[in-house]
Amino acid sequence: MKIAVRPGLWIASAVAVAILLTLGTWQVKRLQWKTELIGTVEARVEAAPIPLPEVLGREDAEIAYQPVRAVGGFPSAKTAHVPGTYDGMPGAYAFQAMRLDEPEGAVLVINRGFVPNDQRAEFYPLPDAEAMTGLIRPYRETGGLAGAFAPPDRPEDGVFHARDPQRLAAYLAPGETGEVLPFILDSTLPTELPRGGTTRVTFTNNHLGYAITWYGLAAGLFAVTLLTSRKR
Repeated sequence: MKIAVRPGLWIASAVAVAILLTLGTWQVKRLQWKTELIGTVEARVEAAPIPLPEVLGREDAEIAYQPVRAVGGFPSAKTAHVPGTYDGMPGAYAFQAMRLDEPEGAVLVINRGFVPNDQRAEFYPLPDAEAMTGLIRPYRETGGLAGAFAPPDRPEDGVFHARDPQRLAAYLAPGETGEVLPFILDSTLPTELPRGGTTRVTFTNNHLGYAITWYGLAAGLFAVTLLTSRKR
């Protein structure tokens, strides 16, 4: 097969193929990173809880899903609800504010767990425990279209649509002056209402499929360029 010399076509094709190969290689690196992250988090979740002060000041990636023990008390039973589902059941997650013994006076927002819609209440019994145990969930503000079209919070009804510790703490503990910790603690206490231990520890890992797609497009583009350049 003879190939016609078409500089413009081959230059454009080479640039496009290089970009596609770069994207494929980036996805391979993302695959390695995600696989390591999933392994780290799965091992971390199974570990015994450590004292909360030991994780303060660490990066989010180092503390996400870390089991901890927080010692303190609940200044009130005031509750905020964040709509959500659990096992396909519609409902909400109940949040309350805890005043910590260490750091002294700091405020930690607790996700007590899931409540079905037909069992939602203004208040729930406070946990009968000397310390809260749970998994740390760092807060990341939702951006892009998801953030732009998110429903507005309704503080007058105690309903919020973002798990922002600052906004939740301002509603739950308006009289507290201590530092609000920049993450949520998902309770792992075996309470029935709200139902504790409902954190989903699942991750999507589609990077291999993305890498194959980019590499496949690069191979397809090269093949099309080669066929187009044949001399008849």
